[in-house]
Amino acid sequence: MENILTVENFCLLYKNRSVLENLSFIVKKGDYLAIGGVPGSGKSTLIRSILGLVNTGISGDISYHNIRKDEVSYIPQNSMQQKENFLGTVREVIAVSLLSKKRGRAFKEEDWDKVDNLLKRLNLYDIKDQKINKLNKGQQLRANLAKHLITDPKLIFIDSPNSTLDMKNKIDFYQTIKNFCDNDNLTVIFITHNIKEICQYANKLLFLNKKDKTYYFGDSQSFFKDEE
Repeated sequence: MENILTVENFCLLYKNRSVLENLSFIVKKGDYLAIGGVPGSGKSTLIRSILGLVNTGISGDISYHNIRKDEVSYIPQNSMQQKENFLGTVREVIAVSLLSKKRGRAFKEEDWDKVDNLLKRLNLYDIKDQKINKLNKGQQLRANLAKHLITDPKLIFIDSPNSTLDMKNKIDFYQTIKNFCDNDNLTVIFITHNIKEICQYANKLLFLNKKDKTYYFGDSQSFFKDEE
């Protein structure tokens, strides 16, 4: 698989305190990478640095490969479970998200087909005409994911969207992400507070050890075997 992102010798200082030291890893096309670690280990700041949203206190090399800027999507912490301001139907809200790709061109039947096909894959088609603000938490999570997937990203960063979800909805969401990685070669980098749950689905794990500034990067299942 081709590389899509490389991070080499990344270091992070926060308030003159070293948070991350000499961190290096490679993300390949189709990878489902979970990033774990205790609060304060630098997970979110690392992602924001990779996205270019943090520019101070960092050093090292961050490189994207075979991907354009408009093929990268970012879902900030908890934004996936916020209520919509635009109180349209599920179908309408996802269609609005596609407008950024249309660049002023008229919406066609094939665009509606694209929206409907995505809703079917996310088990939202049966409620496509329901108001977006009437969805339960699991449905809201998948609808907000659809708003990003409809623009055909190659790489999605997801920052801990599931802290208030019950176990069934969490597992459904992890599996949904895996389906898109396996079937569409989507690449996902997912910050999580529970690596044991997500690593049943993610193929790679980056675990940041806050105490001694070390890290694990590699096969997700191997991490737990090493811990035993």
